[in-house]
Amino acid sequence: MTPFMRSNRAVSKVDIDEATTLKEVGVGTSQVMNYLTQQAGGYHNVGFTHKDLYDALQRGKAKEIVDGDVNALIAYFDYKKHDDPGIFVTYSVDESGALHNLIWSDSTSRSDYICFGDVIAFDTTYKDNLYGRPIMPIVGANHHHNTIVFATAIIVDDTSQSFEAIKFVIPNTKHKLCSWHISRNAQANIGDPKFTAAFSKCMVSWWATDEFDIQWHSVVSEFNVEKHPWVIEKGNTWHLWAQAYLTGHFFANICSTQRCESMNASLAIALKHKKIYLDVVCAIEDGISRMRLNELKADYLSSQTKPFLITKLVEFESHASEIYTRESFRAFQEELQRETLYQIQEEIESTKDAKASTPSFFYFNVPPEIMQMARFASLRATASMLCYAASKTDVPFKTARDEMKRLIEEFENSFGLNDSVNRSSVLNNVRDPQRKQRKRKEVTKNKVEKKIRRCEFCNGEGHNKLTCPQVKLGLNTSTQPTSTDFFEDEMDWSFSPAHDVRDIWNNADNDLHIS
Repeated sequence: MTPFMRSNRAVSKVDIDEATTLKEVGVGTSQVMNYLTQQAGGYHNVGFTHKDLYDALQRGKAKEIVDGDVNALIAYFDYKKHDDPGIFVTYSVDESGALHNLIWSDSTSRSDYICFGDVIAFDTTYKDNLYGRPIMPIVGANHHHNTIVFATAIIVDDTSQSFEAIKFVIPNTKHKLCSWHISRNAQANIGDPKFTAAFSKCMVSWWATDEFDIQWHSVVSEFNVEKHPWVIEKGNTWHLWAQAYLTGHFFANICSTQRCESMNASLAIALKHKKIYLDVVCAIEDGISRMRLNELKADYLSSQTKPFLITKLVEFESHASEIYTRESFRAFQEELQRETLYQIQEEIESTKDAKASTPSFFYFNVPPEIMQMARFASLRATASMLCYAASKTDVPFKTARDEMKRLIEEFENSFGLNDSVNRSSVLNNVRDPQRKQRKRKEVTKNKVEKKIRRCEFCNGEGHNKLTCPQVKLGLNTSTQPTSTDFFEDEMDWSFSPAHDVRDIWNNADNDLHIS
């Protein structure tokens, strides 16, 4: 009973820090508890219960947002400005003082926008937070054809009024709607897979405008949808979705918001039940860090490796491999295979050095908390090897334990370790938006056409083999079912569909913009 007494239960700061690190990478509290228990040598040694660990983690989270979620977020950005002076953050509040819109972009993202901002894409479908606000990543493609993030915004809603500023800030932009969302809405509004297929063909085909007009009217007439509101609306906006009217404009091979949605999917996995803005922003920055690591890896492969050459134009292809990144070179090889004659008119600038001449918004300066985590990871790996080696026998075990205790006491006294929380010197007074109320899902019971069960012995209705009157009377019957009949009787259930496809998707046209 002693381990369960309140006076004997306490979660140390070391355990809290380790548990917090595991939680940040998506490990559940139960799994964290199992890990700490295994590390301590059993439940009798861990020194606290599952609820103690959960409460300690909740108290730590409450300290982070003691002044409110939004104020904690603003303080977080204020802290980042010390290490990244080029970061851009701006926000607005409504008449009640609550957060209205917020957008941020660090110095690397701003530098990337100068290099690769010819085409941007954004998506507003991710709203998994306490306030139901759209989280809008603004992304593009870099010289390795990988996704990069130019900025991220938290907006009040995703209505057309929220995007009116685009016309004034970048008035000469050519807009394009997401092809995947348009195809989905075609199926949701018309409900005919054959129409959706014909519509998609019209959307992606490289026809001349005259040919497109003929094909479009043919499809609309064939399926008798001339008067459908959605078809009429799409007929008035050909220039936003039909390839025939978009030819001649550069979109970096981006035809949908898939790059945004892949990032949203990663966020959903990383966040799970963490919904506050501070967690969302940290998860987004973790995802951006992984993207930049992939870019560094692609830079290394492009500069330190050589691709296979596949044509007889060895010198020409070899020169292209030296100035192109690997992904650009693969696209070049595909084009080279389709063509046989080239006339060189001008030299093409190398894509390997696409970011070399870009003005930098920052000097390379690693944040101190990042360096601390790196040192922590290195020491933990070394300590793990030490613990494994010292645990072989009793003498090195005691030596290692006593030396580690001595070092812990020495460092605690030297650095004056305590539980004080670093707080921003800037006092903000922005209210959190109103939290979105969770709607209870209406569970629709599936209508099941229950098949009549029959007796295994006489095939009669209303009874089974145990209560069969013929069994009781000891009579034989020639109507005993075969094994095949019995299998079908046991397994062949008929289900009526719960929903039609058209009930799943609403008729709202959620086409997303690609600029």
